[in-house]
Amino acid sequence: MRRASLGGVAMLAATSLLLTASPSASAATGTAKPQPVQAGPSAPHTAGARLAGGELAPSSSPLHVLNGYVTFSASGYSLDAPASVLKQVPQAQLEQLRSYLAQVNGNIKSGKLEMSPDGVAVPTDALLDQVRQSTGHPVPHSTWRGHDGYIKSHWYGIEVGLDSWLTNKVEGGFWVGAGVAGLVAALGGGPYAGAVAAALGVIAGGIQVCQHRDGWTIIYWLGTIGAGGFVCNPFG
Repeated sequence: MRRASLGGVAMLAATSLLLTASPSASAATGTAKPQPVQAGPSAPHTAGARLAGGELAPSSSPLHVLNGYVTFSASGYSLDAPASVLKQVPQAQLEQLRSYLAQVNGNIKSGKLEMSPDGVAVPTDALLDQVRQSTGHPVPHSTWRGHDGYIKSHWYGIEVGLDSWLTNKVEGGFWVGAGVAGLVAALGGGPYAGAVAAALGVIAGGIQVCQHRDGWTIIYWLGTIGAGGFVCNPFG
């Protein structure tokens, strides 16, 4: 086994349930100009800053056309794109994104997440302390790196990277079932790791197309982490 102690993995997996958007939630999109996503049921989202270049959705994602219409502030994200732009995004993925943004903003309002200066919704110190106490190691705010993979949060969802060794293990089915705990550790842990590991165990046979020439496999989940809904650049 190439990993250090897996103590605290159960805590990491449990924490992911606090932060993963519900796949059944959605928001209808009409022909009129949409209203910005709100942090609470009655509190309007204040004017925010534009996203930095490193936080833009990749061109392989159908959400990349929304990059210029997303802003962030202390209360969360706001999407204010015209109908002509929204029509360029598949309806199902647009609804999933709206659900995800509402979930993130709700977690900010409840104190589970907070907005970083570069526009990344990250776990609060209180939530990170729970994980830190369980693992005995410091936990980064927005990127979790293991020896063979990483998980990074963005406004549009979650980015996951696996090196060639870990890609082969996932595709071979080694991480299904009880092996999920090992995959959590290989990805570096963090509050999303449990949901990511479980999803990779289901979609293992479909990630081959996402592997780049350098051996790394990069997957993007648009909002909800699950067996479907992921995208990648098939010619990376």
